[in-house]
This record gives sequence, C-alpha cells and structure tokens, in this order.
Amino acid sequence: MGILPIFVLVTLAVLFGLFVMVLTTFLGPKKPSPEKLAPYECGIQEIEAPKRRFPVKYLLTGMLFIVFDIEIVSFYPLAILLHSLKVFGLIELLVFLLILMIGYIYVWRKGAFTWE
Repeated sequence: MGILPIFVLVTLAVLFGLFVMVLTTFLGPKKPSPEKLAPYECGIQEIEAPKRRFPVKYLLTGMLFIVFDIEIVSFYPLAILLHSLKVFGLIELLVFLLILMIGYIYVWRKGAFTWE
C-alpha cells in the first residue's frame, strides 16, 4: 500500500482548496460599499470611535490551549499501546514529551502566558 494513497489524498485536498479559492475570487460578487468596507460590519451604526484597540491576547492563549490540549489527548492511544510497544513506545513517548516541552518553553519565553 505504502504512502501513495496518503500523498494522493493530501494533493487532492490542497488542489480542491486552491480551486475553491480561485473560483470564488473570479465568480464572487464585487460590489464594495461603505457599509461593507467599514471595520464593524454588524449592521449597527458606530456611535463613537473606540477609545482603544481591543486586546486579542486571549485569542493567543486560547489557541495555545487548544494546541497543547490536542497534544495531551494524543497521549491516550500511546498509553493504551505502551505495553505492547515496549522500549520503542517509551522512546517515542519521551521524544514526544521533549518536543512538547520545547514548544511550551518557547511560548513561555515569548511571554504568551503573561497577562497585562
């Protein structure tokens, strides 16, 4: 079987994504209006300009939570198979933990977990 079916699937997915992007670029409506070009496109007229920009630091924290949460969830199948994988499974687990810790320390040093 090999890797060919995976390569074909990834190639088709990328080509489909590119096809849809190009298709919507050429066939989509192009009628810009002041309402559509406004920064607040919710239908409510802006009463006054915002006093300051809304901090989006929570988005970074949320994305980091999701990334690290998904990586931690992947421990479960490895824990189930660890007995049958023996030393190879243990080495794989340690390498995975090392990569996870390097990413965590990198994000920590960049200050992504500090709130102001």
